[in-house]
Amino acid sequence: MQNLIFIITVVLAGILIPSNAQSKYETEMGKALTKFGESETKDDMEKAAQHFDRISKVETEKWLPLYYSMFIRTLNAFSLDKDKALKQVDELESLYANLENMKNIDKSEVLTLRGLFRTVKVAKDPMTYGMSLSGAIIKDYDDALKLNPNNPRAMYLLAQYNMGGAEFWGKDPKDYCPQIEKAKTLFSSEKKENFEPKWGEEQVDEILNSTCKK
Repeated sequence: MQNLIFIITVVLAGILIPSNAQSKYETEMGKALTKFGESETKDDMEKAAQHFDRISKVETEKWLPLYYSMFIRTLNAFSLDKDKALKQVDELESLYANLENMKNIDKSEVLTLRGLFRTVKVAKDPMTYGMSLSGAIIKDYDDALKLNPNNPRAMYLLAQYNMGGAEFWGKDPKDYCPQIEKAKTLFSSEKKENFEPKWGEEQVDEILNSTCKK
């Protein structure tokens, strides 16, 4: 649970919640993010995801409520047992088409999310999914970076994923530290508005202070 709380703190640290929210949408998004930030259990996180689900059903033209609903369930899946986690990811895969087909999405962020929830399967059952999904995960991050070369989330998650498999391929995890360092630079200059994804910088700092420590 400590790891779960840390992840939530990391995520919310980068999300800008308007202090002078005017619309019903902004108010509800702020409430949902606050609920997420106050989560102490997996059930709390699921309730926050359900709050985003309700917003999504009303604000059918806005992609961020569904994005955060899926994002929260992705984080939750990392802390579930294998069978529940795999089922969760299958559900996220089925929802992805809805997210992908919405208007005005940030396709780079959406692809990054898919790479992340697919990583759950590899983390939970590497023998089954390590080889079969790795190519798809790397492609998601690569495609996200082609759409937006300055997306720090896609950049650090790709580097982190490659670090995880480095020894298997006879490489040094530190070989990917330049990408982590570049992601840190991109985070420093990133400008996002309102509820747009801006999470990840604190996790980059953790990698810089561990695997990439000089």
